[in-house]
Amino acid sequence: MPGTEAEAGETDSAVTPATDESARVREGAGRSRSPGSEARLMDLDLIFCDDSRQRHPSRDGMGSLVALGGIQVPGENVGQVERELQASCETAGFPPGESFKWSPGTDMWMKRNLVDDVRQAFFLHVIDILKRGKAKVFVIIEDETRRPTRPNITHELDVATLLLERVSTCCTGRNREGLVVAAQPSGGHRSEGAFLQHCLEQIEATTNYIVQDHIAMNVVSTPAKLVRLLQAADIVVSSSVARVAGEYTYSPAVFTALLPLFEKAQDRIGGVGLKLHPDFRYVNLYHWLLGDSHVVKANMGVPLPLMRRPYAAAADVC
Repeated sequence: MPGTEAEAGETDSAVTPATDESARVREGAGRSRSPGSEARLMDLDLIFCDDSRQRHPSRDGMGSLVALGGIQVPGENVGQVERELQASCETAGFPPGESFKWSPGTDMWMKRNLVDDVRQAFFLHVIDILKRGKAKVFVIIEDETRRPTRPNITHELDVATLLLERVSTCCTGRNREGLVVAAQPSGGHRSEGAFLQHCLEQIEATTNYIVQDHIAMNVVSTPAKLVRLLQAADIVVSSSVARVAGEYTYSPAVFTALLPLFEKAQDRIGGVGLKLHPDFRYVNLYHWLLGDSHVVKANMGVPLPLMRRPYAAAADVC
């Protein structure tokens, strides 16, 4: 039943309260699954994650952004996708061992040798490879000038929690296990340890949200330069952050190409494959950037755009 604009509250729309049974912390390493459903490679999805920031968005009224995004690939397709990404790099002329990034540093080969339309064509080819590999993508973006979704937690750890919840929901719906592979944070071993410890706590802890039963084990990390899919994850999350932040020169074509890969539920991407927090402020961007016709709150559909919220008119969004 359609709701009203006032009913479009501020809670996260892609997770559901846990039941008493699902909230129990299970003893030991094993997790309950249906009889005869022991995990095999073909039951395993790999999720390749990277983070991004935008400290000075050009979009009016938007604070600095922190984001975490992931590419979820069926385990049986990972090898082929990785090989195709490597072949694409070789065709583009990348020297051996050179990485690709959305915003390459001055010391990277692609900074001066893969530019303008050629760089965009390369990024679009990366997305085509992900599509052929039946990948799905998730991106969580938070405004650091606003409170996180829950108290006593940093924005970085909050986006990690929200991403894990979405991965778990997706894997549960498909009766598959998920293994999360994260690019090592730029802060070095100390920040890497904090990130991994938090992920472990989220997998094992009881929270007010769904327990991550279908995440097979603790998050593992490796340098992005060693894994092309982690480099592709940088393209996904960084181009998404750029588009949300108001960049309109380079990101629109790449972001538009990504739209079919975003996870959806109830015929919408907003709050599911792409989560903006606080969505009570940014909910209309789901309409203008993603094409969503409605937002779901408290199991009710509310038509977009919401005229009393920011970015209600097309002229407000570049």
